[in-house]
Amino acid sequence: MNADKENSAFVRAPRGLRPNNLVRDGIKLITTQFESRFREHLRPIRQVGREAEFPVVTRDGRAGDVSQLWAALLAAPGFAPYYDDPKTRALLVGVERGDLNIAAEVGRGTIELSLGPYDDLWQLQTAFDDAVALVARAAESRGMFLLGFGIQPRTPPSALMTPRPRYRALYRAIGAPWLRLTTTAADQTHVDICRAELLDAINWMNLLSAPLIALCANSSVYAGRAGKFLSGREGLLRDLGETRYGMTPRRFGDIEEFIRYLCDYRCFVLPDGDGFKRINRPFTTHLITYSPNLFQDFLFHEHYIWNSARARVANSTIEVRPACQQPHGESLAANALILGWVESLPQVAAYFGDALGADAWQVTLRYRRAAARDGLGAREPAPNFIRDLVKIAEAGLARRGRGEEKFLEPVWQRVERRESPGLRAREILRRKGIEGLVHWTRIAADKRG
Repeated sequence: MNADKENSAFVRAPRGLRPNNLVRDGIKLITTQFESRFREHLRPIRQVGREAEFPVVTRDGRAGDVSQLWAALLAAPGFAPYYDDPKTRALLVGVERGDLNIAAEVGRGTIELSLGPYDDLWQLQTAFDDAVALVARAAESRGMFLLGFGIQPRTPPSALMTPRPRYRALYRAIGAPWLRLTTTAADQTHVDICRAELLDAINWMNLLSAPLIALCANSSVYAGRAGKFLSGREGLLRDLGETRYGMTPRRFGDIEEFIRYLCDYRCFVLPDGDGFKRINRPFTTHLITYSPNLFQDFLFHEHYIWNSARARVANSTIEVRPACQQPHGESLAANALILGWVESLPQVAAYFGDALGADAWQVTLRYRRAAARDGLGAREPAPNFIRDLVKIAEAGLARRGRGEEKFLEPVWQRVERRESPGLRAREILRRKGIEGLVHWTRIAADKRG
């Protein structure tokens, strides 16, 4: 791309932005717009949504092809096709109906169900069970299964990438580490926050990613064998950068500091007309030559900084990402923990201050690495650390008054046994092989929860 064409999308900085201070003033502008997108006041009850990813496999544990499911799902009442580009309709990537979107993820062997928002976990469970049963039936009709597991157990990532143009562009910019995303399956939770909670939600929900991984690690078998990590998805995705994909490296004092932190990361690609252009330099350099689409460019850039907790302007939510997909029968364990913690941000802050003090980020980052490897077997950074934090989540759910504490029952069982679900998966593999693991983790069409 020649220089004239590359710079054609940029304009002279508007009056008020001093040329020598474009980075500083651009960050201030983004910060103002970012904060303004979060609601001033919470609704009567804090709502919750879910992005649930599942490996789709054949009976022998090899990756399936989720594109084979679209015809069966479109035959179900009310579904419409979902295209990568609604204008061209060149690539069908999923289906949607009401508040349910079902789509291919980065890998063609992973399907994602996006649901909500709902007023409570009971409503989320009902919607989730109905959606999973529908997709599981479609998969079984094609000789495939959804797994309550956090990673493809057998197929390596080399040839799994979904052919969406943005994914091709990102692969060209990032290289081999991008392919790690083609095999993983997360259980991501969105919880309402308001503007006054924004900074605390970013800080504390990132710090809580470590105990969340310990309690929900469930991606311990990959590439056909027991892996090094109980949470393979978190351990392996460190290839994208430990803080770019993972916990933030420090506590932020204000949102402007947080925005600057995001802008200092390398921007891989940005939309350019009907395609994407490679950037591969810090987003701060994009601020020097002012773009009329600055905020939208920033949002595209920060979407590919995969911090464990991300503030999402589209819905005024905090999105919490590092939980693996959970086993059937325990499917809302991570969602319950996250919702309870968001309801308890002041209590979480006080607990970390008392238990770990000024070293909380360094200590927790070390614990996070150990939790990805050993789950609940990792040495806790303070006495009764995990138990105390589960109690805080439980109290947060109890204050909502809807009996949602029930969804923590599997979590308490894990605490008592000191057993992350990934340990069970390893044992099944040892005793019964990959086909036994598929049978144990698969979600049958008549399974609930």
